[in-house]
Formats: sequence, structure tokens, C-alpha cells
Amino acid sequence: MTRYLDPVQSRAVLIGASNFAETDGLPSIPAVSDNLEGLRAALTSSTTGSLTAEHCTLLRDPLAASEVGQALARSAEATDVLFVYYSGHGLVDERGRLYLSLSSTRPDQLRWTALPFDALREELAASPAAIRILVLDCCFSGRAIEAMSDSHGAITGQIDVAGTYTMTSTTANATSYAPAGAKYTAFTHALLEALHGEETLTLDEIFREVELTLMSRGLPRPQRRAINAAGNLILTKRRPTVAPRSIGEVSNIQPGHRFSTRRQAHDAGVHRPLQAGICGTRKTGAESIVISGGYKDDEDNGDVIIYTGHGGQDQAGNQISDQSLDDSGNAALVTSCLEGLPVRVIRGWQSGSLYAPSKGYRYDGLYRVSSYGSKTSLDGFLIWQFRLEACEGTPLPKMQHQDKLGDSAEPKVKRANARTKSAGNKSEQAPTTVQRIVRSSSVHRRVREWHDNHCQLCGVRIEVPGGSYSEGAYIRALESPHNGPDTTGNALCLCPNCHVMLDAGAIVLGDDLSVIRAGEEVGTLNTHPQHVIDLECVKQHRNRWSDAAMP
Repeated sequence: MTRYLDPVQSRAVLIGASNFAETDGLPSIPAVSDNLEGLRAALTSSTTGSLTAEHCTLLRDPLAASEVGQALARSAEATDVLFVYYSGHGLVDERGRLYLSLSSTRPDQLRWTALPFDALREELAASPAAIRILVLDCCFSGRAIEAMSDSHGAITGQIDVAGTYTMTSTTANATSYAPAGAKYTAFTHALLEALHGEETLTLDEIFREVELTLMSRGLPRPQRRAINAAGNLILTKRRPTVAPRSIGEVSNIQPGHRFSTRRQAHDAGVHRPLQAGICGTRKTGAESIVISGGYKDDEDNGDVIIYTGHGGQDQAGNQISDQSLDDSGNAALVTSCLEGLPVRVIRGWQSGSLYAPSKGYRYDGLYRVSSYGSKTSLDGFLIWQFRLEACEGTPLPKMQHQDKLGDSAEPKVKRANARTKSAGNKSEQAPTTVQRIVRSSSVHRRVREWHDNHCQLCGVRIEVPGGSYSEGAYIRALESPHNGPDTTGNALCLCPNCHVMLDAGAIVLGDDLSVIRAGEEVGTLNTHPQHVIDLECVKQHRNRWSDAAMP
């Protein structure tokens, strides 16, 4: 469950080492100073922050480890959240232990002139804060993840009693990146972009944004470790500015449009969530999906996608439990299938598909959910999969150049080319797609909701996994020459059998709403207090089929 921090009971300590004596052999990092100022502004800003300025301590270029200890001691009154950030050089001794540089640090005397990470870890363990957040922007910072994960250490046990969240700019053996002449280091720049975004983010969502930004730029992959749901904490106090919900195309965004990050897709209204792969609810249907390689069982054939539903995965991408159609994302795709609603498809560069962009994300047009079902995943758990087919007019996305994919991609390329060449033979697919989408109007949906998917002619309610099914039918056809009104008075909720019989004139209605079949009254139309039938439409339909319906 997400929650906001308590600004009265929370503190932040921001530490940065940017300037070093040339004789010590450590190059200066001018961006570190801006890192500190930028992060303090984000945490204390009236529009993005949750902390007051007096509760955010900035420690610039400390000379000795004792200065860091004193700054942390002054923040000991934090009982809700303690946020500690460090930016500078990360150094490793001959035993593989991580040290954080200070202005007086000498690489050949780390033990006496730098801050041992273990000392910082001990201070975090001693804090009474309910959640302790540690953010390291330095080389080899991933070693902090390993240290915090050491199950044999008593300190780790003390930390894990509370919630902790550790985020590092790189792995245990990789260097961090500070572009020459840039205002911020690469990691902190991505962090600030996430904090300054238009949507309220949890720590997990912030990390995901930072990770996607850095990886899209070909930079080292950041690391994280979360304990006791600390990742659900929200650092910013601003409520989200949510893009409007929409089914179908988004204005001014055509298939093939590229986005560098998920946030850009969010801002454009193409895919609103910053992390979830499915956008939508059981009631509204799915607005959009992102294909980004999150599930091993996905298949991407360009115009046909086998998309694995949401749920049951661990952070490593392994399926560890069964999926359910009660999941809001999966339920949304079920609704889209049952109601024939189009779904926007966005492909991400991580998916490994022949049709994925080489970087960032690409909007690839509208697809319909033609069917769905369950199976056992490659990891041995039940998953739900949805078959999506490109709607008529949706262009087949271009494949990546084969040379970049290697010889192993050749069989897939040949199969994809064969599908492309045979696309003109799919004569039955396009009419179904068009029919389903056109008939899924807001009028039909309202009528089906009133009748809870019970057929107004026979009373049948078709139950399917994840929901129920019915069809909206117009009494008087909308198309020329009939020109019926697109209103609830001209619409009925029917099962497929009765829908076909109504459209073909095998069933007509009397002015008293009696159901007439082959000239005989066989029942009465089921009605709802809010659903007032247009008798002029009933009469027009009956007159149109009078010879067939009446003896």
C-alpha cells in the first residue's frame, strides 16, 4: 500500500565530494555540487517536495568521516523516513570493501582518509526511522547492495527490522558516469527527471524511471534493494496529473511514433502508466499495452501478438505463482475481447522481438483482442494469454535489420516474411475486426450494463472466464437507407443467436414489445426502467421484414 512520508518526522542528509587535491590523484567532479543543489530543491520544493528546508541537511565536500557522522547524528530525530544520499568517488580496497571519498581522501590510505561504507551502514541501522533510504551515486556503488544483503551480518538484521530502500547508480564492479561539461552526473540527472515529473511516484516507480532512462542511453544499469514494502513510499507530495482515459487512437499520434521513455508515452496519453504493462480496468476495457519482454511466453509476429497477462512474477522475471483474471489489467483485456474494443500497442526495445524498436518505445497502432485462454507457463505456473490481431489499416511494423540480429534470427525472419506475403489471404479477419469495433459503441455499452448482459429476447446470459458476454444490436440499422438513430432507444442487449435473428428478420417486435417469430407471439421483450424503446424504430424494423416475419 502506498503512503506519503511525514514531513515533521522525516529528515534528509545529502553528502557530496566534488573537489580533491591534485596531489591525491582523485579528479574533481564539478557536477556533484549541482547534484546536491538539484536534489535539495526537488525534496524541498513547494511543488515537488515533501520536506522543509530545515529538515534537509546538505554536506558539501566533508574533510573527515566525523563530519558525516555529525550530520547523521543531527538527523537522529527522524522517526518516519531518513533519506541519505551520497555523490562522489567510490573506491575499493584490496579486500573488496567499498569506501566513499571525502575531500581529503588519498587512494593509497583509504582506511584513514575515506568513509568506510560499513560505517554508514551502521549509522543507518542505529536510526529509529521507520524507513531508511540510501541513494549512492558513485563507482562500484552496487557493492552497497551486496553489503545490505549480507544475511550473516547483525547489522543487516537490525536494518531489516524496519523498511529500507537502497538505490545505487551502478553495479558492484562498474564505474558510474559523469558526462564532461554536464550539469549533473548521469544517474542523478535521471533521478531528478523522475522527481520533477508530472506524476506522483513511489520509490519503486522512481527506480524504474531511472533504470529505463539510463539503459535507453546505453549507460550502466542502476541497482536497488527493498525491504518491508519500502518501495511503496511516495517522496513527492504532489498528486498526479493524469492523462485522460481514452479507447482507440490518440490525437496527433500515428503508428510508428517513437518515444524515448515511458514518461513521454504517458505525457502523450498513449500509455498512461509509468510502470504497468496494461492500462485499463474491467469496466472500461484496456486502453493500451506495452510489449517490453516482461514475460517469457510472449510471442510477437507483427500483425498477431500472443500477450501474457499480468501477475505472478518476481523481480527477476520468473513466474512464481498463478495469474488470475481478477487482476485489473487482465480483466481489462477480457473486457476488450468481449466488447470488441481496440487496444493501443506500444513496443519497447527490451522485448527482444524482431519488430521491437532498436531503442526507446514505438506506438504501433490499434489491435483487437480476438481471443484469450490459459496455459502452463515455461516456469510451470498458470498464465493467461491474449491473442491480439492488428486492426484493418494498422500497418505491419518494420523488422530490425537482420544483420543486427544474428544468424539465429533467420528462421523467424523467414516466417515473418511469409506472414507478410500471405496477409492478403486473410479475407475473414478484416470484416470481423471492423464489425466488432464499430458495434462497440457507448450506446451499446450502456444498454448492456442496464441489462447486466442478459438477452432481452431470451434471457440468456453467457458466462465466460473473467466475465459475461452479450452483444449490442440496433433495431433500426444505422446505415443508409435505414438511417436509424444512434440512441439507447434504438439499441437492444442480445445474445449472439437472437442478434442474428433480429438482424435477419427472423424476429420482430410488436408495438406492445411482444416478440414475434414466424408470425407467432413467443414472448415479451425484457425491459429496464431506464431503457425506453423507440417504437418508431420498432415499427420501421417490423415493416422492413414483414414478409419474412409475418405469414
